[in-house]
Amino acid sequence: MNNILTKLNKRKTTNFGGSIKIFLLFLIVFLIIIFVLAFFRVKSIYSNILVGRDNLNKALSYVGEGYFNEASTSAQEASLNFSSVSSSLDKIQNNIFFKKIKFINSNIRDFKYLAQTAEVLSRSASKSLFLIRDLEDLVAGNKASNFSEFSPEEKTLFLKTLYESYPEMNGIKANINLALVYLNQVGDNKILSSYSDKINLFRDQLTDISLAIEKVVSLSGIIPVLTGYPDPANYLIVLQNNNELRPTGGFIGTYGILEINLGDIKKLETYDIYHLDMPASLNKDFKVEPPLALKKYLGVDHWFMRDANWSPDWPISAKKLQWFYNEEALLSKGQSEVTNFSGVIAITPRLITDLLYIVGPIEISGQVYDKDNFIDILQYEVEMAFREDGISEWDRKLVIGEILKELKLRLFNLPSDRWMELVELFVKNIDEKNILVYLNDDYSRKVSSDLNWGGEVREADLDYLMVVDANLAAFKTDRVMEKKIKYTLEEVGDQFKARVEIIYKNNGWFDWQTTRYRTFTRVYTPLDSALVKSSGISSGEVVSSVDKEIYYPKSYFGGFISIEPGKTRTLVFEYILPKNIADKIKEEKIYSLDLQKQAGNNVSEFEANFNFSRPITEVKAWGDYEVDGNTLKWKNSLERDSYLEVKF
Repeated sequence: MNNILTKLNKRKTTNFGGSIKIFLLFLIVFLIIIFVLAFFRVKSIYSNILVGRDNLNKALSYVGEGYFNEASTSAQEASLNFSSVSSSLDKIQNNIFFKKIKFINSNIRDFKYLAQTAEVLSRSASKSLFLIRDLEDLVAGNKASNFSEFSPEEKTLFLKTLYESYPEMNGIKANINLALVYLNQVGDNKILSSYSDKINLFRDQLTDISLAIEKVVSLSGIIPVLTGYPDPANYLIVLQNNNELRPTGGFIGTYGILEINLGDIKKLETYDIYHLDMPASLNKDFKVEPPLALKKYLGVDHWFMRDANWSPDWPISAKKLQWFYNEEALLSKGQSEVTNFSGVIAITPRLITDLLYIVGPIEISGQVYDKDNFIDILQYEVEMAFREDGISEWDRKLVIGEILKELKLRLFNLPSDRWMELVELFVKNIDEKNILVYLNDDYSRKVSSDLNWGGEVREADLDYLMVVDANLAAFKTDRVMEKKIKYTLEEVGDQFKARVEIIYKNNGWFDWQTTRYRTFTRVYTPLDSALVKSSGISSGEVVSSVDKEIYYPKSYFGGFISIEPGKTRTLVFEYILPKNIADKIKEEKIYSLDLQKQAGNNVSEFEANFNFSRPITEVKAWGDYEVDGNTLKWKNSLERDSYLEVKF
């Protein structure tokens, strides 16, 4: 009996052992099949990556040669290649075997994000190239070498194509931002560690592309409207001389009327602003109370169009300018007409000098104006030389209209291969606030605001700063002023204490252009900021108030200061940020500062020092910065609006 049991046990053991061997063999075969399939899938992925890369290179090559159809096709093929890569990676990632292995799964996920980034960018390239092709075909199919030689039908088609591309361009912008989202998902991957520098560089480049395309998108939506498509447009033009700085850019000595339809300027006339203000000043019934600072430090009892840009918020000043124009036009005895404007455009001389850089020197009545001498010579012509030339004071500014008319002819005759240069120039001047646009149509105004043409006092998530100077009876002394701004923020207990120093140095002397500098300065801060103390105000009278007129109300502190030639003076305001902002900074462990530039104000240096009560972990800033534990130093040229974000 025992022998029988022993034999049975041996047989069972043998069968069990055989079963294990069969199972192991099956498992090995199964794994081999999986890895073979994975190998071929990986091989297919690698092949598609190489082909996708080649197709993108082809697209770039075709663009360089001007073959936009072929470039679009290659970009489309690249998109399909990278889409196939993403799909294959999905299948590997969803495989029940690989899904359980964390190392493989996380790496596949990162590779998939890279593939999706490439796919989205290729698709965006394809769409944008189709748009470029449509515009290129229109230009190439025309015998005209510049826009002015287009027929009315061709101008309509060109502007229509640009106008209708706005939604498509918005889609491309969204795709670029989506690609950035995918790229930012790529973790600290060991396999990709050797490529981390390239990935980070590509991320920075993609961020720059995103910012650039945002400008191009908005331009595609706003340029047709500005040039009279789909409807004719008329604009009130104001020329702001920032050598005599005012809140939105400069003193308005000249205004103009522009009528434009399908890119054709039907009317462009400029006038001395005193021609409009004078009849109103002689009318006893025209009484508009000026802002208190104008009344006190400029010595005026009535408010006229020349001083209408008192608010640093361009939409408010633009609406005031339109109101003053139409009210004063009623009193001008037919010299001016009441007009239902499409909007108001303000420009500073820097825009003109940059345009002269593109079109070259302009000669008017024997005088040559170029990018280097335009401001100085024009200033002399309209302030001094007109007497020597026998020109009446009433007609002394007619030369400005002649310059603008010639400039318009040169720009419209600019060859199509230089149009992109012109676009880049306008984008730069928009960023630097040398051109401000207010449009009365709600939709168009929203587009221009998105482009940052609007000049609004912006909403801020947390901290905010804008320093606004107003030259009051100081001639053109801003041309010789050197200005620096220092901002200090210190976290003390439950409060954030801020200090703003504005350092003024008058490098001029007493002559026909410059004198002692007289400015009424306002420092705009977050709503409900509390002033602690101030110093440097010449009159000793500090203003602490709230600007409720702007869309996003702000507190502001201000005062009048006078700086003699050759002297340096400093204006200081110390205040505490509102409790709701302090609480939000502590709760969300993040601090941000929206720094807005005053249009026309040439600040040579902005420096900020921050001292927080906790270590800084991350900084995003426009400009140079240094971090040391819980302190931060930030420097900026303040040529444009800037932003700083700090995480703890």
